[in-house]
Amino acid sequence: MIDVILPELPERELALLSEETPQPSGPRLAGRVVLGGPVALPVTADLVGPDPELLDFLRTEADNAVYHLVHLSVTCARDAPDPVLHSVNLDLSLTAEPVRRGATVFQPVAWSMTPRQLTAEATAPAPAAHLGPRLGFQDGGGTALGERVCLEARRELRSDPGWEIRHTSAVRIGGTYRLAMVVRAPRGAVSRAAVAVGATVREGHALHRFREELEEPLRLAALP
Repeated sequence: MIDVILPELPERELALLSEETPQPSGPRLAGRVVLGGPVALPVTADLVGPDPELLDFLRTEADNAVYHLVHLSVTCARDAPDPVLHSVNLDLSLTAEPVRRGATVFQPVAWSMTPRQLTAEATAPAPAAHLGPRLGFQDGGGTALGERVCLEARRELRSDPGWEIRHTSAVRIGGTYRLAMVVRAPRGAVSRAAVAVGATVREGHALHRFREELEEPLRLAALP
C-alpha cells in the first residue's frame, strides 16, 4: 500500500443554472457550490515504486493500459439560506480517441474511487488517500446497519462514474468533500474526462434541479 498526497486544487464557483424551462423565479444556487479541480496525474513507476506489488501490476498492464489519478472536491456552503440542498451530484464522462486512424481502443473506466461511502458530516479533508493492491483505494471501514449514507460513489468500473451527496435526517449537506479516482485508460490514445455538477433543492413537494457542465474536458496526460 502507498499513500497518495491529495494536491491543492484550483477552485471555481459554480453558477448552477436551473434545468427548468422557462427559467423559474424561485431559488437560485449561484455561489452555493464550489468545484475544486479536476486535476489529473499519471500513475508512474516512481509513484508506486515503494510497493513492489503495485509496481509489478503496473508493469503487467503496461502494454495495454495506463492509469491516472483524478482529484476533485465539492464545497457546499454550510450557512446558505433556505431551501437547503437536497442532493449534489458530480458526474464524469470518460472517453478515449485513438492517436492513429483506424486503431481500436477501449473506453476508460473508473478503476477505483474514494470515498465509496460517507455517513457523517464533511470534516477537514484527509491529506492522503491509500492505494492498495491492483491500484484500488483502501477506504477502511464500512456502513453500519441502519446508517444513512450521505455520500456515495456511483458507477465504479464504468465510463460514467460519479458521486452523489444527499441530505439526510441526520446530516445536512455542507463543507468540503475530497474525491479521487483511478482511471484505467487505453495506451496510445487521447483520453479525457468531462465533468458536470448537478444539485437539487426541495420546496414543499416540488424538486428543483440545477446543473453546470465544465466547458473543457480534462485531458489525461499521456505516459511516455
